[in-house]
Amino acid sequence: MPPRKPEPDAPAYIDEHHQRITEFANDYFDDDDERGEFVSTLMQRRGYKPVQHTSWEPPEPQDKGGQGGQGGQQRRSSFFKQA
Repeated sequence: MPPRKPEPDAPAYIDEHHQRITEFANDYFDDDDERGEFVSTLMQRRGYKPVQHTSWEPPEPQDKGGQGGQGGQQRRSSFFKQA
């Protein structure tokens, strides 16, 4: 069986993060403006940079060393605090 071709109207995702964020927003938000704002906010939090309001540029590679007293772990924003 030949490999399936992607649907012509299927959205193009940069990576799995972009795909998961977009799919969640599609399921959760009915309003296009709210959906777009949500995706933009989360993509920027992950370090992506908007390119001409239609696509995203991947985040800069992070330097694994020299994190200064953080022990190499990234600090999550207060949005993701655990109870």
